[in-house]
Formats: sequence, C-alpha cells, structure tokens
Amino acid sequence: MSAHSHRPRLRDLILPYWTSRESWRGWILLAIKLTLMFTSVYLAIWSNKLQGLVVDALVKREWDGIWHSLGLSWVAGMFTMLVSMVLLFVVGELIQYEWRTAMTRRYLAAWTERRAYYAIERDGRLSNTDQRISQDVPRFIELTLFLFLNPIHVLVSAISFTVVLWNLSGTLQFTLWGIDFSIPGYMVYLVYAYSAGALLVSHLTGRPLIHLFNLRQTVEANFRYRGMQLRENAEQIAFYDGGAQEHKRLDDSFEEVRANWRDIIVRNAKLILARETYTHTFSTQLLPTAAALPRYLSGAITLGDVTRVGGAFTAVSSSLVFFSHAYVTFTEWWALGNRLRDLLGALEEANERPAGIQVSRTPEPAIEAHDVALQKPDGAPLAAIPPLHMRKGERWLVRGASGAGKSTLLRAVAGIWPYGEGEIRQPGDGRMMFLPQRSYIPQGTLKAALCYPGQPEDFDDGRVREVLHEVRLPALADRLYESDRWQHKLSGGEQQRLAICRALLHRPDYLFLDEATSALDPDTERALYQALVHALPDSTLISVAHRESLTAYHDHVLDLTPKRSEDAGQGGSGSWPFPVHA
Repeated sequence: MSAHSHRPRLRDLILPYWTSRESWRGWILLAIKLTLMFTSVYLAIWSNKLQGLVVDALVKREWDGIWHSLGLSWVAGMFTMLVSMVLLFVVGELIQYEWRTAMTRRYLAAWTERRAYYAIERDGRLSNTDQRISQDVPRFIELTLFLFLNPIHVLVSAISFTVVLWNLSGTLQFTLWGIDFSIPGYMVYLVYAYSAGALLVSHLTGRPLIHLFNLRQTVEANFRYRGMQLRENAEQIAFYDGGAQEHKRLDDSFEEVRANWRDIIVRNAKLILARETYTHTFSTQLLPTAAALPRYLSGAITLGDVTRVGGAFTAVSSSLVFFSHAYVTFTEWWALGNRLRDLLGALEEANERPAGIQVSRTPEPAIEAHDVALQKPDGAPLAAIPPLHMRKGERWLVRGASGAGKSTLLRAVAGIWPYGEGEIRQPGDGRMMFLPQRSYIPQGTLKAALCYPGQPEDFDDGRVREVLHEVRLPALADRLYESDRWQHKLSGGEQQRLAICRALLHRPDYLFLDEATSALDPDTERALYQALVHALPDSTLISVAHRESLTAYHDHVLDLTPKRSEDAGQGGSGSWPFPVHA
C-alpha cells in the first residue's frame, strides 16, 4: 500500500510544533529574529543615505563632511555586520534547534510506539524511514524557515527601499510622438518590472527541478541502503562469494544517482544561463544609472542622489530577486515536504489501522484463541487455528510444514499481525517474551545486550555471569562491559544462546521460542531446554520447532499441518481440524 493514499497536508508538518505548549521558546526566538531583520533594514537605509552624503561631500571637496560621513558609514557597517552576520545567524540556528528537537521526538515516538516501525516494514509502506527522520527533517526545517522568514525580510526591505526610490526618482517628463508624458516614481515601476521578468524566467526554466529533487532523495537513499545491506550481511555474502553481484547491484543503484545528478546539472545550467543572461542584459548597475541620467543632466538631482538611486534600485531588485533565486530552494523544499508527508502518513496509517484479529487482555492466567483465521497481507488465507487455551505452566510445541503459519500464529498472539479474523486474549498480568530465530542484539556493552529490553543496572553481574555459564557461553563471562557490534561478532548459535540468557534473566510468565534453537547442536539444545524447564517451572513455554526431540520437553502439541479432505472426512485441503493433544 502506498503512503500516498494517506498523505497529510504540508501544514500538518509545520503547525504541530508551533501550536504546541513547548513552542514558547521558538516564538520568543522568532520574535527576536523578526526584530533583528527589521533593524537590519533600518541600518541598510541609513547606510544608503550615508553613501549619498559621502559622494556629495567628495564632489564638493568638503573634507570635514567627508570624514564625518565616512565615520558614520563605518559605524553603520559594523552595526549591520553584527546584526545581519552574527545575531541573525545565532537566533536562526536556535530556532532550528528547538523545532528539530520537537519534530524529531514526535516522529520517533510515532515510529516506535504501537510497533509502527514493524508495520511499515512488514507491509512495505515506505522506504528509508530512518533517513527521513535523521536527514530530511532538519533540512526541511532549515528550508522552511528560509522560505517563510526571508520573504518577510525581503518585503520589509523592498517596501522600505521602494519608498526611498520613489522619493529619489521624482517625476520623469518626456515627449514622444508629440505627446507629453509625466511618470512619477518611474524608477519604482522599472525595478518591479525587472524583478517580475527575473521571476518568470526562473519559473519557466526551473519548474522541472521539483521532480528531479524529489527523485534525488529517493535514489540517494536507495544507494545508501544497499551499501548498508552489504555491510550488515558481509559474512553471508562472503560465503556466497557474492561480491560481483553486490558490486553490480551497487553500481546499478549508483547509476541512478548519476543519471539524476546529470539531469539536475543540466536543468540548473539552463536555469542559471537563462537567469544570468537576463540579469546581464538588464544590469542592475547600468539600468538605474541610465534611467537616472535625464534628471541628473537636467540638474534635478545630484551625483550623490544618483548613487542613492542606484543603491536603492539594487536593494529593491536584490530583495525581489530572492523569489527567482529561491526557486531552486523551493523545489528542494517541496520534494522534502512530500517525503515527510509520506512518512507522517505511513506512521498515522500504521498506528490507526484497525486489526482484523482482535487482541485483548483477560484476567485469567492463560492465552486463548477463538475463531482465529490467519491471512496473508493480500487477504489470501493462510491457516485456520483451532480453539486454544494455553494455561500458565503448560508447555506447548507448535509444529507443521514450512509456510503452515506457525510463526505467523506467534506474531498474531504478540499482537503484531493484524491480517485475519478472530480473537486472541492475552493474560492481563502475565509478562510475555518472544525469542525469534534471530534475535536483535543492540550495539554496546555485552551486558546491555544480554539484559535487553531491560536495563543493565536491573541485573546483578554475578547472576548474568552465572546464566552465561548455564547457556554454555563461559568465554563471555568476563566481557560484560566490553562494547562491540555483537550482532556481527557472535555466531548464529552464540546469538541464540544469548537470547536464551535473556529469558533466564527476565523470567517471563509466557515464553515463545520461534525456531530459537535451530542453529544449535542437539546436545546444546537439550541442555538449554533443560535449563529453561528447571529455571521457569511455572512459566508457559510455547515452542515452534521441527525437531522431534523437543517433544520430550512439552506436554501439549499443536500441529498446524492441515489434514487432507479424505483424512478429515469433511472440508477441503487446508481446513482444520488440526491435531491438538497432550
């Protein structure tokens, strides 16, 4: 299912922080930034006036006036630098700091709560979720502030210098075809026509960049992901001697990056060429000077006024040219926004999706299943489960042919498989633990990996070392505080024994083992089951396994191999009754 089917609006990305209680620091910083922006505009107007005074003093050779104006210009420049270069930068970074903190925490909570991380991967809703949170969020915030705050600064600056330019322009009077024309504030019309042309050129040549930047985020993320797959599965690939195949996969993925990069380069080159050709043809230095010459030559304005006219024209055009130069930035912002909208939509859909299999809590110390029919994500039937009542202290062995639904049944009991129908009741006060065939082992100290999902300080070092000896990992007993990537350091059998350690430490009331000892030799497997039975005599043990030898450690067997219709006497192939016996 595509995330586009549940894509929120852009405002759903922006407003949650700014309407939350924790946004008060952001609002204060935003007010400070706006104040600094208005101050910088005032300083720029002051500096423009001082430049005109300096030129007029030079023309008149008024040395006292020159030094006075130059001194004031230096002061204005220093204040402008302090406000524009330092304070605005610091305040802007702090706004991003506050906003990113809140937005990232919001997404992390939505991703990790209610197992949305699993639902997204299980259903293939979205790719590169982690990179969207770690990379797209900060870039989106940076560009949002740039595109929303800079226009305010641009408009304030443009309006302020428009007033200055209007006052300096005066009225242009000329005769054409025997008709007398009088245009007050003509320089203002000229600069706005010039800026509108620049924006039109940028739009016509830069519009395809929206799609190209959106594609860039996807192909770059795919390239990083395939590289990560090679790193995380290095041993398995080495056994297959699959280096050549992985090289081809990575090279094919990188070719998509290169193709997209080439397209962006070509499109940007077209945009820059069109924009700079326009700017060069209608130079912001030549155009205002030429337009001011008639009034200067007539004596209506001084050379200092011509300088001020050029400065005001440049200030207005430079402010308005933001919109044409920001077009590329806008295309990137829109592409990032779409990726984050897809992420938010996928998270909301994963958290709000109604489950076909209803999982509830029961006060009884038992796991119950009623009328449960498991399905695949596409709705195809997988297995029909007979009524189950697994009491505390019982030990169940679940077996059947591959693909019969054994692991899926455990997922349904855990509440992470919604596809199907029926009802499953979990014990209200019972602690459950699930050990899959390959358990997750986080990077860090060995003790933290052993105690997961609990905290290392919750377990005594002596007890941890004792358990390591029980599962035949004595060599690790003196390495509890050694940090490493244990998922890659330990063999498959060692990882399974480490998972059994967790069960012995946490002592769950209901323990599920899904082929959790398949990588072990029979003797070690027998020793581990004996340790579990001895250490957890009152716990319910549910094992998914193929080995007949494990039957000795279970008093109930659930066989999910469907009986043939001729054997069952009714129903077709794939129907139950299944054998359920003690």
